[in-house]
Amino acid sequence: MVAQIPVSQTKYELLTDIQQPCWRTQIFCFATIFLVVGMLSAICIWTSILILKASNVNTLEDLREETTIPIWLRRAQMYAESIKENQNANKNISIDINWQSYNSTGKIIVCYYTLDISDTEWNLAPSQIDPHICTHIIIGFASIMNCTVDISANAWIYEKIVDLKKSNLNLKVMFSIGGANEPNSSFPEMVKNHANRKQFIKSILNIIKTFKFDGLDLDWEFPAWLGSGERQKIHFVQLIQEIRKEFDRSNKKLILSVAVAAPQAIVDQSYNVPEIAEHVDFVNLMSYDYHFYVWYFPVTDLNAPLYPNTIESGYLSTLNVNFSAHYWISKGMPRDKIVIGIPTYGHSYKLDNPLNHKLQAPASGFGKLGSNGFVSYSTICQFLNRGAYSVFESESKVPYAYKDDEWISYDNNESVYYKTKWILANGFKGAMIFSLNVDDWKNKCNPNETFPLIRTIAKIFQEEKIRQFNTNEVTARLLLMTYIYYNFLIVACSQKL
Repeated sequence: MVAQIPVSQTKYELLTDIQQPCWRTQIFCFATIFLVVGMLSAICIWTSILILKASNVNTLEDLREETTIPIWLRRAQMYAESIKENQNANKNISIDINWQSYNSTGKIIVCYYTLDISDTEWNLAPSQIDPHICTHIIIGFASIMNCTVDISANAWIYEKIVDLKKSNLNLKVMFSIGGANEPNSSFPEMVKNHANRKQFIKSILNIIKTFKFDGLDLDWEFPAWLGSGERQKIHFVQLIQEIRKEFDRSNKKLILSVAVAAPQAIVDQSYNVPEIAEHVDFVNLMSYDYHFYVWYFPVTDLNAPLYPNTIESGYLSTLNVNFSAHYWISKGMPRDKIVIGIPTYGHSYKLDNPLNHKLQAPASGFGKLGSNGFVSYSTICQFLNRGAYSVFESESKVPYAYKDDEWISYDNNESVYYKTKWILANGFKGAMIFSLNVDDWKNKCNPNETFPLIRTIAKIFQEEKIRQFNTNEVTARLLLMTYIYYNFLIVACSQKL
């Protein structure tokens, strides 16, 4: 049968018999490769969706609200002044909200430890600090005398806190200069000229070397505020630039942070935000003291609301954490350099009428609890244990409590939970605690736990870190398996070809 077929036709028929299976194999291989690539893309997309959803658990509903746009007594008073000065603030502002997933790993917890507190209730000994709950401890506050910083009066306390690094090798300890308690700030005189600033920076470097600090925090409250002069704003930037230059010259990577105001009016008047952003490692946003008792605004309100309340309008609707943080972003501060302040104290009011105890109820002065309206979290827990009523304000995500004519705005574990989740969802650098001294280190709130508010933040950050690690590990394994299978197919197809 074969012999009857012409030679040329025989060759053609044999060639067809060989090539037909080869083309089928190639089609099969290419189809399989496209399928694998498609599966790989689907895995990546699905993993991204899971990460985005997980990072916004319990926060998406709250984040929709973003589109609506004391000792520490002096700062609270200046914040209150911003309400009177708000006519100078820009009313036509637009806060852009970028809906995207941010890296949630590597968050920091900056804890202020305050010195020279007259109220013995707040005198926390260095030995009582848990060295593992904060990533950074900032000791405040050193003063400026004749353009020089001297901390010799409290040298033993600085040494004891630096010694905490022996228990936690990752802990960073810094010191802060200034603070709200400095009645006549020496910053203006010191920053006036280069010679003064040079002397000041030299004393800083000596202190860092002597005490083995990891860096410096500047807390000037506030440059160029209320007629202090525009040049203070310029001099402050020059100071930051010169400190950064000297820090960069050192063999050790030293940290530079700045404590900054939250109200819009102060931000506009006091800071050249892009210039500050260029030279600092991070800013500590003092997002508290938005409201406390003042005679010209004698009504109850919230110390550190996350979001505005619907009863607030105009400038009052900007006095909340969410607005302040995003306003700093709009002015030029990268979100991954913003550390959000969370207070561990509350503000007390004396109600005019105990039966009228809601927000913006008339008040006649500070409450009986605390000092000048400042109440530690331990005292607040005792107040609640004595029968005070607690109300969680669902719009602003913070509580207040009242009993008889005493009314207190504060933060608790629930409000701290919301704020910490919000920090993660918005990609900020971390949380700043003010302060270690007034969190409950006496076990008044929970007999089995000290520093409950700080531990809440640390726990959430740690859980997110573990979740991110697990998600990344699963993704890496899936990608590896897909890669191995893909290469196996390539080898198999090449052998068949």
